[in-house]
Amino acid sequence: MKYHLIHKDSICTVLDKARQYRSLREPDLAISICIDVFAVDGENQEALVIYILALTDQYSHQHGKVQPKKIIEAIAKLKSEFHRIYYTGIFLERKARALLKNPMSHSFAYDGLMEAIEKYEAAEKMAPSHCSDPILRYNSCLRTIEKENLQPRSEFDELY
Repeated sequence: MKYHLIHKDSICTVLDKARQYRSLREPDLAISICIDVFAVDGENQEALVIYILALTDQYSHQHGKVQPKKIIEAIAKLKSEFHRIYYTGIFLERKARALLKNPMSHSFAYDGLMEAIEKYEAAEKMAPSHCSDPILRYNSCLRTIEKENLQPRSEFDELY
């Protein structure tokens, strides 16, 4: 069997469906739709953003198989440097938040959130004047660090 191609004129409509599947916590369906868009418009930036977000949504699913390499490759295809930095921050943040589910991984979550914060700071400096997204994500990461009382790993801690 062979995949059917969507009509190029339907891209806006199908991307709305992909957003809807993301909001329904069905990232696999959103990813599939984005792949269909890439088959007819391989450079579609809107589909790339939805694809990246849907891939990172899988971090919040217990049985989701996250593919960091695909996320990194998709981010690299974004034309805007601001978007590449901002979505790298989202990738790092979501990866770190997934680590919070395991108490043994909290120090790694701290490191990941701090990496995300660095990306959001860089993105904030180049964001359009009307875009507060990097600030909101930065503040959210900082509040999570405070709420969870996360601390950096201490390389010299020893167990006695």
